[in-house]
Amino acid sequence: MLRFFKIFGLILSPIFLILIYVFIASSGLIGKLPEDGELVYSPRPVDKNSLTEKQIFFGDLHVHTTFSQDAFLFSLPMLQGEGAHPPADACNFARFCSSLDFFSITDHAEGITKRMWEDTIESIRNCDSISDDKNKDLVVFAGWEWTQMGSSPDTHYGHKNVILRDLDNIPSVPIGAGLTGLDLLIENGLTPFLPLVADFPPEAIDFDFLKFREESYSIPFCDQERNELEECKERAETPKDLFKKIDDLGLDAIVIPHGTAWGIHSPANSKMSSQLSEGNHDPEKQRLMEVYSGHGNSEIYKKFKHTEEVSPGLYKCPSPTLEFEPSCWRAGEIVNKQCLEQTGKPCIEKAKEISEKFANNASGLLRFNLVENAVQEDWKQCGQLKDSFLPAYTYRPAMSSQAALASQVSSGDVLNSFKMGLIGSTDNHKARAGAGYKEFARKSMGDSWGAKDHLTWILPPERGASFYSTGGLVAVHANQLNRNEIYDSLYEREVYATSGERILLWFNLIKDKEEVPMGSELSTSNNPSFEVRAVGSYKQLPGCPDYVNNSMTKEEIERLCLNECYNPSNERNLIDKIEIIKIKPTVNLESLDKVIQDPWLVFNCEDMGQGCSVSFQDEEFSKDKVSSVYYVRAIQRESLAVGGDPLRCEKNEKGECIKINPCYASGADFNPDDDCLAPVGERAWSSPIFLNYLNKS
Repeated sequence: MLRFFKIFGLILSPIFLILIYVFIASSGLIGKLPEDGELVYSPRPVDKNSLTEKQIFFGDLHVHTTFSQDAFLFSLPMLQGEGAHPPADACNFARFCSSLDFFSITDHAEGITKRMWEDTIESIRNCDSISDDKNKDLVVFAGWEWTQMGSSPDTHYGHKNVILRDLDNIPSVPIGAGLTGLDLLIENGLTPFLPLVADFPPEAIDFDFLKFREESYSIPFCDQERNELEECKERAETPKDLFKKIDDLGLDAIVIPHGTAWGIHSPANSKMSSQLSEGNHDPEKQRLMEVYSGHGNSEIYKKFKHTEEVSPGLYKCPSPTLEFEPSCWRAGEIVNKQCLEQTGKPCIEKAKEISEKFANNASGLLRFNLVENAVQEDWKQCGQLKDSFLPAYTYRPAMSSQAALASQVSSGDVLNSFKMGLIGSTDNHKARAGAGYKEFARKSMGDSWGAKDHLTWILPPERGASFYSTGGLVAVHANQLNRNEIYDSLYEREVYATSGERILLWFNLIKDKEEVPMGSELSTSNNPSFEVRAVGSYKQLPGCPDYVNNSMTKEEIERLCLNECYNPSNERNLIDKIEIIKIKPTVNLESLDKVIQDPWLVFNCEDMGQGCSVSFQDEEFSKDKVSSVYYVRAIQRESLAVGGDPLRCEKNEKGECIKINPCYASGADFNPDDDCLAPVGERAWSSPIFLNYLNKS
């Protein structure tokens, strides 16, 4: 009997210890809450700006710190993380590593507590105050991300960054959208088991994450039943609700949709145009749209669908075309191939069944698991926008910038449309604002992540990891580097996007011999004339400039900048060509492809180091008598970029993709020394000029 109890005890003891661990971990008794780091209290030397001539300033309005749930998760050892990156890191990185002129921290509001929000605002104020207004080196904006993901196209509004003008008029807490799928994963009661499964014994940061989880998700949303004295998190379920709460709080804010065409966030066949009704677009707040980020390019519209609706809630798989191969169709092809290899016969009915299942799970994160024993290479280019500059993963064309600019929706006597300028950003989750100044360190400067090798059975290599880049920038034309000047330029849409390179770009309409800048809206019946000038970015020198080495410790330069900073030479990259895109917005939302002329005009440049200038006129405008939208792409000569060819497709003589070599973030095929460099034409996208036809009759 004694022996029995000894054996029984030996069995129960580990179980008992695990239960104790889970209790302690889930209750947050061990670990420390995330807090801010150390600021470097030294301004960056800057040239004094002209008071009379507008200059170009570069910034990043989409940066996450470890106060974001996903950023904290990605920082953990089990996901090959580097450790915590607090708000102070974002300030130091922007000031010294990337040498930006302005930036904003936009952590996910849904997980932010009052304590974290107050810490963030204090850090932002301290960062902004390091240089005075007369010799400003860095302007810092407060903001947050409203992170909404609907389960269907009709209920999906996407992610939006809220950028506040003032640092004095700050809400007590940011306004979120409710819990996302990621929130539900982190909030799950099984989460405390993750460190046990991933890396036993757990490291200190694992317990920090669990304590953060406990703090964040123990606080209810304000519309839930609670004690009125209890802390709560603000929630707005729709853009309309968000705009109203911003107004109720008296906030001066710009709301920026982003990551719109990225398929992980957007259900299949989602449309930006669905937000042009029921008050879900406010033209006074949604003045800008993010066309490019570390998640790729969201510019291009092509007329394809991932699925076709046959009845409410029921979908079928479309046939492939030369331009697009639906993932549901590819799923059936893989099943047929497997059957041929195993039995010598195709499985037509089974393939059809899998195709239909895939079509009705087209937005599910685990949909690729519907096909057993398939490897990433089997999927080829399915679900992707082809032959385009760094497209977002599982591309949603009707959520693109071009689709937004082309769409009109009638509401009574009002014709609603999106008149938004175009910006770039990083969407970096490691507090590295403006990380695309040099194309290196894919897993640090970008957001590519993956599980440690021994954990890939839990988190297999994600196909989407191939599509992460180092991210873009927003450029503004402003008289001086100060808060109001930068914000006013953002509001007036006198801004443009870049893919990360600091390309200089001017795009003006010429009216009565005067320049009307990009972002403007005006009415005329005359044929408009335009001028464009683009100058390539500076080529970079290795290492960091002296002022960085004199301001930061060697350890911090290595940890944060990875020993490489924005360090321009005197030589510029050359502009290869300038493309003009013309759009005639329409209420016929099924014919957007017919009103988007891309490119409308192309100018090849003979840049000798001074840039490229072109002029042109639209001689059809007065004949067509249709309002039009014009914007510019200025494209540099090719250079190597991280993730420049996401799937590294091998094509046959017909141009068909026969084999892919994805750029993995983990697993057996992951190569940590491979930055997945490929030649691309880095570019800048101007904000549009909106030209309404003035009918004189």
